Amino acid sequence: MKMRKRLIAISLVLGMTAGLAACGNKTNQNGEQNFFLKLSHYRAEGSVADVDINKFADEVNTADDSLEVWVYPAAQLGDYTTVQELVSIGDVEMQFATLGTSVDKYLGITSAPYICSNWDDAYKIFNRDSEFTATIADHLADQNIKLLSVYPLYFGGAIMNKEVDDPASMKNQGIKVRCQTMKGPELVTTMLGYIATPMALNDCFTSLQTGVIDGMIGSGAEGYYSSYRDVAKYYLPYNDHFEVWYLYINMDKWNEMSKKQQEVLQTAANHLEDERWKEAPTQTEEYEQKLEDYGVQIINFTDEELDAFYERCQKEVWPKLTELYGQEAVDMVQNLTK
Repeated sequence: MKMRKRLIAISLVLGMTAGLAACGNKTNQNGEQNFFLKLSHYRAEGSVADVDINKFADEVNTADDSLEVWVYPAAQLGDYTTVQELVSIGDVEMQFATLGTSVDKYLGITSAPYICSNWDDAYKIFNRDSEFTATIADHLADQNIKLLSVYPLYFGGAIMNKEVDDPASMKNQGIKVRCQTMKGPELVTTMLGYIATPMALNDCFTSLQTGVIDGMIGSGAEGYYSSYRDVAKYYLPYNDHFEVWYLYINMDKWNEMSKKQQEVLQTAANHLEDERWKEAPTQTEEYEQKLEDYGVQIINFTDEELDAFYERCQKEVWPKLTELYGQEAVDMVQNLTK
């Protein structure tokens, strides 16, 4: 029943915007078709990601009056996995989000645990011109999706609503922690000493609020501050994964555009990514401080403890990821950071 109501709500929103799209799908004085592009993301309005993607939209709208990008924040058009499928079939034109794996499990490698340990290595793996990103683009193309750019957010951590006795020990704490519904996050959550509880992102706030789970992993300081600060008592910056989003568009819509329109979109997407690589490394400390100012206690780890998490994951978890993503993909990621 809950899913049915959600799909009805999404259908109503899409129905209302379809009328606007129909009005915009005429040609301009240069003979180019006008495009109305719905762009979905799941961060709250006013969050860093929301501000940045609205700058992208403004740049596109200003550069070419035949393109009109409308941003829908806070998962108004649906959960990111649902919207990814809607982009694939063209019901929503664009999305700015992490990648769902319901259609292609390979895409889960983008959030694989301890895929890198510092910002320099993150750039080598995730920048839009990397060999790794080329494989992601190919897999998205199989879903009729055109990748435009990459948006790095932060290294992740965990929030808890109860105190953890010895979080660096990696021993079983008997604490239920939500993780993403993918094998890698489940394995690393267990490795860190918690009872891994795979759960969709949209269910986390209520589950933390009601005590169904004791904590969650899969986001970072900015994400937790934006959406979960009212249900968090502790933040543990494990650096367990690198959070990265992707900006993409329906492939058919992209192919309908003129070369000039494609260049406008791609240029704005490149600007979004380039600015983010400059800004992202400094924002982690800023948002950890915001969490602390809000009353969330930060449980910091030493460099030696962080190295121990990384090394154990490489030894125990990554060999199991080969079964999911293939030896070639695992070797490629590890070779990029050598």
